[in-house]
This record gives sequence, C-alpha cells and structure tokens, in this order.
Amino acid sequence: MKNIIWLASFPRSGNTWLRYVISSLLEQADAAKIDIIPTLHCANRKAIEETLSFSVSLLSVEEVNNFRPAVYRQWSKEGTQRPPLFIKVHDCYAKNENGRHIFPSDVTQATIYLVRNPLDICVSYAHFWGLDNYDKAADLICDKAHSLPANNIDLFGQIYQHIADWSANVDSWCNESKIPVKIVKYEDMKHAPLATFSNIVEYLNLPYTEDEIQSALQHCDITKFQQQEAEIGFGDRPYGGDKFFRQGKVNVWQDKLTKHTVNKIVSCHNAMMQQFGYLNDAGDPI
Repeated sequence: MKNIIWLASFPRSGNTWLRYVISSLLEQADAAKIDIIPTLHCANRKAIEETLSFSVSLLSVEEVNNFRPAVYRQWSKEGTQRPPLFIKVHDCYAKNENGRHIFPSDVTQATIYLVRNPLDICVSYAHFWGLDNYDKAADLICDKAHSLPANNIDLFGQIYQHIADWSANVDSWCNESKIPVKIVKYEDMKHAPLATFSNIVEYLNLPYTEDEIQSALQHCDITKFQQQEAEIGFGDRPYGGDKFFRQGKVNVWQDKLTKHTVNKIVSCHNAMMQQFGYLNDAGDPI
C-alpha cells in the first residue's frame, strides 16, 4: 500500500513546524506540546532497530542503507490501519549500495519537500550547532559530504544520514526524484500560512477544513513553542546549540551575513537559487 508521505528538506527549512501542524490536525488536540515529537523520523535508530530486531551499531553506513528500504516497507505495512504515515527526512533522495532507492516508491503516496533560502538557513544553522561564526555554517551548507552525524557515531539516537550540500539535497528531491513531490517554499509558509498549509492539505487529500487548519496554525505558533522550550526544553535540541525554536523569520541574513559569506553561498548554489527565485536576473540575492 502506498501510504507513506515523506516530509523532506534540508535541515532548518521548516520541517518541524510542518510536522507539528500536521500532527495537530491528526490529533485534533487543543494545543501542540513539544515534549511529544510528532511523526516518525526516517533516521530514528530505536525504531529502525525495533523493526530489524538487532542493533545497527556494528554495521557500516552502506549496510544500514541496504536495510532501510525494507524497514520503511515494514513501517508502511504496520501503518495500514492509520492515517497516512508521515515520516521526516533530511537525507538526499538517493540509491543504496545495492542500487535500490532508499525511499521506496512502492510504499510512497507522496513527498512534501520544503525549500528555504540557503542564506537564511546559514544563520539558523550557525545557531543550531552553536558555531561561533556564520562562515562555518556556510561551509556546511556548501559541503557535498555533509552528513548527520558527521561520522558513523550515534547522535540524538539517529542513524547516519547523507545530507550533502543544499543544492544537491534540493535537486535530488525536486528534480531527480522518482516519486511524487510537492515543493513548498518556507517563505510561502511564513507569508501566507493558511493558504500554503491549506494547499498542502488539499494536495494530500486530507479531510480538514480551513477553520481546522487555522486552529492548528494557532496551536503551533512559534512563540508558544519558544515558551515551552524555555520551560521544559526540547528533545531535538542539538549539542552546542542555544535553542531550537529561535525566530523562524524570513530574510534575517540581510542583517547577519557578511558580503564574503553571502558570496560564498551564492557562488556555490547559484543555479538552484535562481531556480527558486532567491536571486534576481543579475544573480544578486533578493
């Protein structure tokens, strides 16, 4: 059964916000609680090991990736009596060593891929990892070998994920994917949340009204998440980072990044930034 919906993105592109809104709709709860992590994560080590019935600690990255399609097929099978199975993804869309796609099309209903201006991602990423300057974050965004974790060591209970650089990650899902993909820009989520989330709900054929979507958005307002994080913390907060829920604003890069850092990111991601309207015709950031 094709019941998996992948919620995919480069990190810090609005994935957690999207997941909480969807979870709020599914649960019809009066408020979203950040101590309850919404939806599955494709790299959740505990869930993967429970499915395999053995530890992946002695396996190589390649060996784990060879098992992943079967794991997701089993998750799909176990989720047949529930609503669509939403799963978070930060990996590139890629094949494993056996030549099979890690995210199998035979159990995939659709993918929502979130795109965010890499200049704003740079600012958010620096704070996420607790880096002492934005140029280091730009290096990660431009690193084709970028991964979470940086090696095959457990981090946040997750298995190794090949993120790659921003352009490669975006291109793999938006231009190379063999499964249905709806592209959603983070900026649209911020500027027109009700219209954008309503469009997502309609695309996925979910039975929610505009009033219900508006209510879910109110439950998932970032200021409420910030207050909860300050009071009880947040499980996905990274080592070294100051806090997970920061500002979530658009065009913060204009006041934060030096010309050198901006040029580095634009030079690395020029073509993809042009494709998604983050550069003008002259190649300058908008």
